[in-house]
Amino acid sequence: MPGCVLRVSGAEFDVDAFLAHSTLLPYRVHRKGDLGHRSRRFTNSGLSLDVSSADALAAEITDAITFLSEHEAELQRLRDFHGVTNICLDFGHYLRDVAAQFDYLPPDLLFRAGSLGIGIELSLYAASSESTR
Repeated sequence: MPGCVLRVSGAEFDVDAFLAHSTLLPYRVHRKGDLGHRSRRFTNSGLSLDVSSADALAAEITDAITFLSEHEAELQRLRDFHGVTNICLDFGHYLRDVAAQFDYLPPDLLFRAGSLGIGIELSLYAASSESTR
């Protein structure tokens, strides 16, 4: 599941109030108490946004830097919105067939994300048999 997703959550986050005046368009919204995966109830409210649909980490990083730059003011509002306790950029990418895998995150990405209170997560996925990654 490569690509980059921005996930936001908080136990007291009123996701509907935030989205009522937001230019951000999430692909998924959940509310505290909603039924989630494996019939478990969400203990927080949140949203998920597509940042990149690329399947290579370098392209995802470029897309994420562009996203953070273009939406900086709205992401600052989100960071400061009552109830938001977690904002995370999740970079999905493939495991390579190597003894040890090292992936580089450039300072520009780290600075932009950090200044907006956004954490970074790397989700590694096994490559499909057709993949040459």
